[in-house]
Amino acid sequence: MSQKTGKGDPMTELNLQRDAGVLRLHLLVTVSAVTLANVIGICSATAAEEGGHPTVWIEVGGQLERNDVSHEIFAPPFFQYAEPDDNQAMTGAQQGPNYSLGGEGKVTIAPEGSDWVFSVAAKYGRANTSKHFHHESAGLAPQYFTLGGNPFLQYTPAFRVFGDAQAVSGASHFILDFRAGKDVGLGMFGHGSSSVVSGGVRFAQFASSSHLTLHARPRQQVTTKYNPGAYRVYTIARHTYTATFHAQRDTHAVGPSLSWDGSLPIAGSDNDVAVHLDWGLMGAVLFGRQKVNSDHQVSGRYVKGVASGSLVSNYPTAPQAPMHVHRSRSVVVPNIAGFAAVSFRLPHSKISLGYRGDFYFDAMDVGLNARKNSTIGYYGPFATVSIGLGR
Repeated sequence: MSQKTGKGDPMTELNLQRDAGVLRLHLLVTVSAVTLANVIGICSATAAEEGGHPTVWIEVGGQLERNDVSHEIFAPPFFQYAEPDDNQAMTGAQQGPNYSLGGEGKVTIAPEGSDWVFSVAAKYGRANTSKHFHHESAGLAPQYFTLGGNPFLQYTPAFRVFGDAQAVSGASHFILDFRAGKDVGLGMFGHGSSSVVSGGVRFAQFASSSHLTLHARPRQQVTTKYNPGAYRVYTIARHTYTATFHAQRDTHAVGPSLSWDGSLPIAGSDNDVAVHLDWGLMGAVLFGRQKVNSDHQVSGRYVKGVASGSLVSNYPTAPQAPMHVHRSRSVVVPNIAGFAAVSFRLPHSKISLGYRGDFYFDAMDVGLNARKNSTIGYYGPFATVSIGLGR
């Protein structure tokens, strides 16, 4: 099995576009990091001169998340005649991206002299992949022409059975949170600690796309024209198929959320660098709609001999007419999320490194011809940089 792409085809163009996008992202991250470093330095110096605590926090960051969602495999009827390794090539190419890379931002307002905390936060992640898998299995054994019952000429069929798949797929997600909370800890974990219980609204949108082309020769066979005692002539019959599949899926939902965020100082002090252990838990119930639009088609040819051929008439599996599928359905999506992080804090700045998971149950319709719900999960490491304004 091999993975490859060729120049001048749509996959190559997609790869070039993706590489350009990655380069732009790296440049943007670099410029943003330099700018943030300068702002943090200025804010830290200001805090040292003026004292006090910020009332507004601006946070930006990024995450690398594992995508825990699997779409139903498109397996046309001719798969039952293909060799296992050929099938593996055609199914393996359909696996979507395993990881998404994205960014996040958050603005938090904590009015002076109040235990209330208000925030708005957004997360975005995206992943794309293109694959070309091809596998050939061994061809037919050599055949012999005979004359008078004795072989006199060896003929080796030149055609092999194979499976070939070209796939382009992508996925994205966008999460938006509005929260209002109150610090109910009142220093219960010590000076500088917090325990904020919040209620709010969460909006979530998930989208994926798949474009697949399959080519396969799952079987070929030898037919014999025989005249007893005189001669034997062999011809080769080949069955060749082409299948295409395209799908667009999305889910968008909104609903109430309840969360608990805590922070516990484990080293340092507020007047110098302090190290905190941060954590958070959240639950939500989202109400929205799932949509699926897909098209797929199977066609083929039956070829007998070297040059003769005809459209499929006696195929083992008849060709399929183009099929269009559209589904739209209201859904209720339970959601749970949590994170743990270590943060390094100055009076007016903070850097956090941590790990989080975010799971949406039965959020995406991943079926082909019938509805099939799947849980979507995103989990992995993240890093954020925050600056504080005001006092």
